[in-house]
Amino acid sequence: MRAVHVLRSQWQQSAERLERRLDGLSDDEYFWEPAPGGWNVYLDPERGGWSYPYEFAPDPAPVTTIAWRLVHIAADNRIYWEHAFGPGERNFADLTVPSTAGAAIDSWTRSRESVTEWIEHATDGDLDEQRPSHLGGTRSAGAVLQILIDEQIHHGAEIALLRDLHRWTRTSQ
Repeated sequence: MRAVHVLRSQWQQSAERLERRLDGLSDDEYFWEPAPGGWNVYLDPERGGWSYPYEFAPDPAPVTTIAWRLVHIAADNRIYWEHAFGPGERNFADLTVPSTAGAAIDSWTRSRESVTEWIEHATDGDLDEQRPSHLGGTRSAGAVLQILIDEQIHHGAEIALLRDLHRWTRTSQ
């Protein structure tokens, strides 16, 4: 099997899995903080809208909410893709941060469109093309795609676990 087929399958399957796990997500779950001092999305009066911590996490990393994780996946899709395949003008602080679970799911869905369209037509040779990175330097298109797949799988699994924990902590009280 060709590499592009494997990546295409991982991209699609991980998105479908996360989409199923997001079904019925409430705002209560979206904002739920499973531990004190965690990262969440929040109304930022200085920015005039919603924001979230997007800098590299300190060590030890704080626990993050479903809201933070879902916004992070969508933001990575947009920023990595914009710098690798677009004008590379925006960065994380320039993105609109959704203030509800429904808006965040819509944002994540839209953030996948450019990636999905590209990978549907990509060849193994396309994966080797060097692309600019918002972190400086270049990365291969395949490396960009691997990062986005890894983020979707990694944070998608965390979102699923947080939903399970939220449900069980609410039903056991």
